[in-house]
Amino acid sequence: MRTQGVKMPDPVMELVQIEWLVLPIEDCPDAKAEQKVITCYFRKPHEPWEPDRAFVLPVRVRRSRSRVLFSQKLGLDG
Repeated sequence: MRTQGVKMPDPVMELVQIEWLVLPIEDCPDAKAEQKVITCYFRKPHEPWEPDRAFVLPVRVRRSRSRVLFSQKLGLDG
């Protein structure tokens, strides 16, 4: 079971979005597996670039007993 999506915290301005992915703990048992998922499904982080000041933050990983949540914030620095 893999669930993924995009969340828009401010749907009016649409300057920032959060991309997320949830995997069962069996598919991602350790840090090595986490890195593989991050490189396959997420963008490389970078500071705001001109002209629009587009940015990508590092992926955050949160674990529970049964699932692993990956999330990454990206958008335009307004």
